[in-house]
Amino acid sequence: MNKLRRVLLVAAVVVIGFFVWRFCFPNPQQVIRRRLNEVARLASFTPNEGAISRLAKIQRLGLFFAEDVQVTVDIPGYESHTFNRREEVMQVVMASPRLGAGVAAQFLDMNIQMGSGDESAMVDLTLEAKISGESDLLAQELNFTLKKIKGEWLITRVETVKTLKP
Repeated sequence: MNKLRRVLLVAAVVVIGFFVWRFCFPNPQQVIRRRLNEVARLASFTPNEGAISRLAKIQRLGLFFAEDVQVTVDIPGYESHTFNRREEVMQVVMASPRLGAGVAAQFLDMNIQMGSGDESAMVDLTLEAKISGESDLLAQELNFTLKKIKGEWLITRVETVKTLKP
């Protein structure tokens, strides 16, 4: 009986050690997935959320982008735009005319492909956003490029994917 307890104790320590290791040292794909989910969370807000709270979220959102990020937005029915610096992206987000409405954003179907040496990654995903007061759901495919810069995974490129029209 004493040996059984020791075996169970050792097994429990090994299992706990495994989960602690995975938590403290996650693989790059897990880190990227978490960071992109945090981007979607920071881009979401309710209509009654205060201006200071929104501004704080937008400021934190900027920390997920590299200084020289390139964002290309080409959505059917809207004018195409390219932004080449983090400051430009942040100004557009802050000046967005829809800031009065609430937005619930999430990233779905993340497909992460690691680059050589696990220092860069390409992520294909679908943005799903619900804007309060609008009946239609916005769904847009996006391509992200991330690079590990000074130990942090930062977004260096975002572009919309042109899809076939129905």
